[in-house]
Amino acid sequence: MTPRLSVIIPVRNGSDFVRGAIASAQAIPVEPLEIVLVDDGSTDGTWELLQRLAADDSRLLVVRRDGDHGAAAARNAGLAEARADVVCFLDADDVVFAEPIARRLEWHEAHPRALLSFADHQSLLPGGAIEPRASAYYPRFQKFVNGRKGIVELGVQAFDLLYGENPVCTSGSMARRDALIALGGFVRELSRAQDWDMWIRLARCGGVAYSNRIETQYTVRPGSLSHDIKDRNRHIAKVVRRHLGYALRRNPVTALAALSHVEDARAEHCRQANRNVAAWTHYLTAFVLCPKVRQARDVARATAVLMGMRSGRIESLEERARLVALRGARVLASDVPAR
Repeated sequence: MTPRLSVIIPVRNGSDFVRGAIASAQAIPVEPLEIVLVDDGSTDGTWELLQRLAADDSRLLVVRRDGDHGAAAARNAGLAEARADVVCFLDADDVVFAEPIARRLEWHEAHPRALLSFADHQSLLPGGAIEPRASAYYPRFQKFVNGRKGIVELGVQAFDLLYGENPVCTSGSMARRDALIALGGFVRELSRAQDWDMWIRLARCGGVAYSNRIETQYTVRPGSLSHDIKDRNRHIAKVVRRHLGYALRRNPVTALAALSHVEDARAEHCRQANRNVAAWTHYLTAFVLCPKVRQARDVARATAVLMGMRSGRIESLEERARLVALRGARVLASDVPAR
């Protein structure tokens, strides 16, 4: 029987954490369900683990790749094996929340013209602290959503919203398999940001929707962070250039927002390298290209660093987790009724 949903999980050397992703996919109350596990040349016993798990659950299909490594190629390999009309992507160190995913699949089945949907997510920091609602980091997108609940269709603004900034969490994103294949899959030449490029291409072709429910938990691990930030920024700029001509013809404001996104990424790289003058220059350029409150705050912060009024130190993951936990404690304390 043809599956209603295919969950694609690429993994490389993930024997310490992939069980959680698989278990969250297995819990999705959808029948028939297919889970495609793509081992991207692991050397730590992941392949053997996946085979053992697949032997106990017929819904698991295991694919082995020994060459041409990378997220794009691994996702394309999973896409080639998937049989459902709708596929859900899940990174090996993240988890999905079963019931909301099933409800969104039902929405897809009732809206066959929708090519892509994604949802809000929370982040799990080292030590167990939770950062809620990652979508709050995307002001242009939140202005469009404007507090609407449930599943919100982006309509004619889909391209503008996804190109100007990238609010899509790859884990938990759903797309129509035929649309992904028609577009040639993920671009393998993009070792980073190939998922963002795909969402933009889908938005240029058809309907996109967003669920404001938290449906995925993204795990922040020191080893999973983009250690080569310069290379990451280079690929962000490459994706922007790939669609810049279309954006300029469609809406120059969107093009400027995307270029501002590139400058913002470059500023963060300079900030982490303690190149404060260069960081200030990129932040200011980002503000000039897209004058928003967030960009203004970044310029003000960078100016204060240059003037010696504040430290330019980047918070470590541990400090970030401590601050999140502290905020959570304050919220809980505020909920206690006064005596």
